[in-house]
Amino acid sequence: MMPWQIVGETVGGLIDLADQVITDKDKLIEFKFKAAELQAQSMQVLINAQTVPWVDATVKLLFALNSLWRPVIGGLMTLFGAYAHYKGLPIDPTAHLVFDGAFPAWGVSRHVEKKEVIKERKKPIFPTYNEDILDG
Repeated sequence: MMPWQIVGETVGGLIDLADQVITDKDKLIEFKFKAAELQAQSMQVLINAQTVPWVDATVKLLFALNSLWRPVIGGLMTLFGAYAHYKGLPIDPTAHLVFDGAFPAWGVSRHVEKKEVIKERKKPIFPTYNEDILDG
């Protein structure tokens, strides 16, 4: 979770709590205004915060690698499976199956996920008359 999301959720939670606790409308409006000011000041501090360049580069690299962990680990497992076959290492056949199929399984699951996303995007926003009848 990013720092600005934490600030937004915290201030939003305080405003939700204030809606339930504060009964005077003027005090509630004043509280919401002060909370919005506090949130804006916190965001300004976060925007103006500076770090050394290598920290920024490391964070960007970790965010970029976040989506690559599964295929990289799957590839390494498949390479180990090929190495075990080549060297004749005594490994359980089930483990060989897992090692050999790790990377191809990732590719298939990624393909299926992309197809599902495309299918969801093609769905109409509003149901048609026939779908309403069929759904009950």
